Amino acid sequence: MAAARRPHPSRTSATRRPANQAGQPASRQVRSAAPPTRTARSHTSTGAGGSHAPRSAGAGRSRAGATRPRAGAAGAGTTPTARKAYKPPVRMPLGSGPRRLRIVIVGMAIALSLCGGRLLQLQGFDSSAYAATSAEQLTRTLPLLPSRGDITDRNGLVMASTEAAVAITADPQLTGPKAAEIAEVLSSYLPVDSATMISLLTRPNTRFVYLVKKVPAATYSKIAADLAERDIYGVFRESDPIRTYPGGAVGAGVVGFVGADGKGQAGLEQTLNTELAGIEGQEKYESAPNGSKIPLGASVTTPATNGTNYRLTIDSELQWMAERRLAAQVRSSKADYGFAITINIKNGEILAMANAPTVDSSDPGASDPDDRGNRAITQVYEPGSVQKILTAAALIDATKDNGSTRITPHTRVTVPPLLASGGGRIKDYFSHGTLRLLMRGVIANSSNIGTALLARQVEAGTIREYLQAFGLGAKTGIEGPGEATGQLPPADMANYTRDQIAFGQGLSVTGVQEAAALAGILNGGLYNPPTVLKGATDAAGHAVDLARRPTRQIVSPTTSAQVRDLMQAVVEMEGRDHLRLDNYSSGGKTGTAERYEAKCGCYQGYVTSYVGYAPVADPELLTYVVVNNPRVGDTGGGVAAPVYRDIMEFALPRYGVEPTAQRTKSKAIEW
Repeated sequence: MAAARRPHPSRTSATRRPANQAGQPASRQVRSAAPPTRTARSHTSTGAGGSHAPRSAGAGRSRAGATRPRAGAAGAGTTPTARKAYKPPVRMPLGSGPRRLRIVIVGMAIALSLCGGRLLQLQGFDSSAYAATSAEQLTRTLPLLPSRGDITDRNGLVMASTEAAVAITADPQLTGPKAAEIAEVLSSYLPVDSATMISLLTRPNTRFVYLVKKVPAATYSKIAADLAERDIYGVFRESDPIRTYPGGAVGAGVVGFVGADGKGQAGLEQTLNTELAGIEGQEKYESAPNGSKIPLGASVTTPATNGTNYRLTIDSELQWMAERRLAAQVRSSKADYGFAITINIKNGEILAMANAPTVDSSDPGASDPDDRGNRAITQVYEPGSVQKILTAAALIDATKDNGSTRITPHTRVTVPPLLASGGGRIKDYFSHGTLRLLMRGVIANSSNIGTALLARQVEAGTIREYLQAFGLGAKTGIEGPGEATGQLPPADMANYTRDQIAFGQGLSVTGVQEAAALAGILNGGLYNPPTVLKGATDAAGHAVDLARRPTRQIVSPTTSAQVRDLMQAVVEMEGRDHLRLDNYSSGGKTGTAERYEAKCGCYQGYVTSYVGYAPVADPELLTYVVVNNPRVGDTGGGVAAPVYRDIMEFALPRYGVEPTAQRTKSKAIEW
């Protein structure tokens, strides 16, 4: 008998049911449920009687290896266990080995050819372009901002300076992972909002953001050290200097201020912005991916050129005193505004140019926009009776060689109570009958009628030529933005217009125009263009030439002396003690003009003023004060003159002007 086949390990034997369950004799013995006992070469089943009967090779198995029940066993009451069908593994033909090897070699050759071609492109043809791109990506460029030039007063006292500071920047691609920690460091040194900092430090799609500007350099050094200790990269700095004004509001109308961008917005900061700013430099260096500078990498530095330093003619102490005194008078008189100018008659240097209200250069946003300029050079107005001095100078000089028609302080004038002019009538500020005044008396009494009668002796065009020579109707060229020109009537003006401009109506001027014209007339007739710049130096301390406007002779020395005589008569007139200086002989002139109001196109209120000089024999200083639209007081002598007097009492001894030994006697004003 053939040996029984060893069953497949995956196969299971089905238990055969006895034939008698179907009512038929059993043809086979039922297998025991116990697992079969394996022998070395055969497999046997133990029968019911314990005897062993060998199985044939194919007995009880199908081709799939599962034992199927006989047909007669169907319905025996038990379902046989299903067997899983066996599937042999799928084999794919790979072809011959040599062919496969050739295919692999060809594929490798193609890949190497592509790599070689790309390498040739990078290293041979496009090497310079890729090198430039790489260098650009690894190169950082930082601007090197110059130090803005200083502005000092005539004595070297700093009025505007620059403090080293930086703007803190960041690369969000580097700072994003540690944004919270960086924000914590910044907020420990600066008054910043952590949430805002985190938002900036994690901003997407950019590699540059500003975090904080105007950070003092010392503070940034502490921040940088803290970040470095924490091994945090991606935070950088740019030079961002802070402009400081030690005096605050002192001289602010002249000095001006800068904006958030560091550019001048008013005053000399604006006019001289280019010179003060200097020339920006830059630093280029190779950086690591984290933004740090490579110590031995390429680095090119173009140094910045610091700005020019300017020394002003302004005297800070005199300026401070003038501003305080003027501000007090503007408040007490409830005026709209005022300004005061003190000028060195000998050279045209402005020693003080006060404004009230004014601006604090350190905090310009706290002031009204109208108060941030310099009204002494930007505001036009009708000068009133101060203009009579310029009219007198023109009349005296124009007729100095005319013999019998020559006009001098001794010229006699019959002044009626009223004077017909252009369909109207001219009157004086005081009521009177017919007066017999000398020209000296006309000026001392500030007679509009007497001045108009004198002016009618000279052609209108000639008077205009003199006023134009005095600097009216044109910019003086003083350093500062927004200088106004004022307005003069044309040479062919009507006769009534000539009458009006003779006593200060019908034309407009600026404060600096009027002050400079009067200073020139008193200075032997030599006009010095007004200036607030005394000198300048570059960053190395070398002197810088300043453009100077030429002087000019506007009246003769004789005319100058006669005008001084007229102005002295104003002060020395009886009852004018409030106009006199304690220890100096002086001359002056009040002014009260009707004030033109642009909003209504009408005259409303007054412009009050006073101008004076000292000493009489050799004039040194002149101060001109204007108070616009006072509600308490309406005359130049009552509102503006007290400010003039206090300024001059402070300035004259400060500049070493010797007191007058003896006062001159009053001269006749009537005939």
